[in-house]
Order: sequence, then structure tokens, then C-alpha cells
Amino acid sequence: MEQNLRDLFERALDDEPPPGDTVRNAMAHGRRIRLRRRLIVGGTATAVVAAVVLGLNLLFMPGRTSDTGTVSSAAMVLGPAKPACTWPAAGYDVSDVSIFLTDTVTQSQRAALDTALRAEPAVRDLRFESREEAYANFVKLWRSSPDFVKSVGPESLPESFRLALADRGAYPALAAKYQGRPGVQDIVGRNCPGGTE
Repeated sequence: MEQNLRDLFERALDDEPPPGDTVRNAMAHGRRIRLRRRLIVGGTATAVVAAVVLGLNLLFMPGRTSDTGTVSSAAMVLGPAKPACTWPAAGYDVSDVSIFLTDTVTQSQRAALDTALRAEPAVRDLRFESREEAYANFVKLWRSSPDFVKSVGPESLPESFRLALADRGAYPALAAKYQGRPGVQDIVGRNCPGGTE
């Protein structure tokens, strides 16, 4: 019986792969798991940022004015119920524009964009929105979802220029002119009733 067990043990050892192969296989499997986790986390983060940018763009555009013509931040955040803004199909009839900046935008690029936009005849109203202001708006927008708010910080939201157009048909030319500028990540236009959203 003892000899039989020894033979079985030796046969079992012969079937085992060399120790180096097992370690290499385990390491490769671990790398695949880590890569998969990184892709899931990256994809989730990208989806959250896209949702935030879209949500902020839908609700917080410049140009909402009071009877005196001054911009009211309370009205911009909580404004009276109005027909919703729409996304123009062909890029025409745009009243409000958001120019989102890259994470790597420099102070000089930001200043050059500000100067150029202020000189644009098509721009009726212009304001800059910092990450902190975007985050404050985001917190107000999503106050009913505290877990979602906790998952996003100011660093997740881009800085932007928010502008209202004097001429609704000027959007395609304006977007084409500024899309390739240093520091610009994306330009989004929408049509708000009376250009007041």
C-alpha cells in the first residue's frame, strides 16, 4: 500500500506544470483583472463627467436676465418654469452657447479666449464659469441625489465660457472659429425660448 501511494504521488507531481509557469500565469491573470477594473472605473468616470456636462449645459446657460437687464444667479439656478431649451438639428437658431475648456488650459489661453469672445459682434452676453461655480450649480441641480453628488468633485467639471448670442444664426460660424483654439475642449449650442435660459 505504501508503494502504491508513493507511485500515485509521483504521478501527480509529474502532471504539475513547473513552478515558474504557474506564477507567470497567475501574474498574467492578475494583470488582466487590473486592466479590466481600470477600464470599468475609467468608463464610469467618463460617463459621470459627460452626464454632468450635459446636465449643466441643459440648465445653466448665461443670458437669463431680470427686468433691469442684469444677470440674476438665483434666476439662473432656480428660474421660473419656462419651455425647455432644445438642441437645434442643423446647428442654426442657437441662442445660448457653452465653450468648455480643457483641463490643461493655461491662464494666457483663457485670457485670449475671453478677449476674443468679448470682441465678437455675435456675442450679446458673456460670463466665465469656474470649476467651483460649475460644482455649486451641479450640487444644486442634483441635491436630491446626495450619493451622486458625493461621487463628483469640482475637479471633475470643466471651466467654461457661457454666452448668449445676439444673432441666433451666428452659431455655426462662431463654433467653427473657436473649436480648434488652444484650450477649447468642446462647444455646445442650444436654443432657449427668447434666449433667456
